[in-house]
Amino acid sequence: MNCSDCKDKLDRYVDRELNNTEVLELKLHLEGCPPCADHYEFQAHLKRLVKVSCDRDKVPAAFREKLRQILL
Repeated sequence: MNCSDCKDKLDRYVDRELNNTEVLELKLHLEGCPPCADHYEFQAHLKRLVKVSCDRDKVPAAFREKLRQILL
């Protein structure tokens, strides 16, 4: 796997949508590629941040729904 392939699959990896073979290939690439590993960490952190932010009652429901539509 090269960096371009890795970046193309990171969203699906973060969302746990890859098959076992793809997960293994991606993990191996991330272990040996610090720039891709940093990119993965950023995406994973952003997803957690959005989830936490959208679960709060302070955020209007319309905003939460619009954000979910954009991110999906």
